[in-house]
Amino acid sequence: MPIQLSTPNLTVHESQLFRTTSTIIHTDDYVLIVDPNWLPAEVDYLAELTTELGAGKEKYLLFTHSDYDHIIGYGKFAGYTTIAAQRFVDNPERAAQLAQAKAWDDEYYIKRDYELVYPVIDLAKANDGVETMIGEDQYHFYQAPGHNYDGLITFNKSRGILIVGDYLSNVEFPYVYHSFADYRDTLNTLKAIIDTGLVKTLVTGHGDHTTDYNEMELRLEASFTYLDELMLAVQNGTTFDLEKWLGRYDFPIIMRKFHEKNVALLRSKL
Repeated sequence: MPIQLSTPNLTVHESQLFRTTSTIIHTDDYVLIVDPNWLPAEVDYLAELTTELGAGKEKYLLFTHSDYDHIIGYGKFAGYTTIAAQRFVDNPERAAQLAQAKAWDDEYYIKRDYELVYPVIDLAKANDGVETMIGEDQYHFYQAPGHNYDGLITFNKSRGILIVGDYLSNVEFPYVYHSFADYRDTLNTLKAIIDTGLVKTLVTGHGDHTTDYNEMELRLEASFTYLDELMLAVQNGTTFDLEKWLGRYDFPIIMRKFHEKNVALLRSKL
């Protein structure tokens, strides 16, 4: 499984599907894995690695949100303390997310040595910015709806690691499944965290991590601009320059489909 980033305490792994990341933070006290995914061999590799890194330590499994591609590895990590947003627990779409995971495996004849089930969460985070100690590291969690209903931003303040789920990707513009207003609020939350100057590494759910503050700012700006331009076009019935946006990214065919879904959702809300 390709490794995007490897430091003494942080590794970012990348699936061969959709450039989806799985992040592992490992210290003398604990190991924490985020969104282990996709293919069985990839999940097996991640499980073996975290077992090795976590020998004799506390083990945590964190979900940035409940989209099926991010929860599909859950069953391989029995005994881990699970973390997600309270909305992840209350998610009215939990059955649908699980059904998508099962349908995906069925479509591609995928067999796993564990059952696909919706994750049971031990530590549900409902508030913003409350300090949580994991080992000797100070974590802060923030609600991140918009992309979907139950996103969670994770900031390891001690090490400057910001894990943002499906926001601030360099390989896709905003995909809005839940709410444009909430998406903008989440971007404002991310801007406030990044503007503290304490973020050393930003890890997105799809695409490349970055350690460059200017790159973080550029990704924020691009996300805000896409939302602004789309809102203006839909409200005024004017043309949205989709080709300009598709020209910035590597996978324009599928992104066109996601843009059409964004337009349909926005029209339904206005």
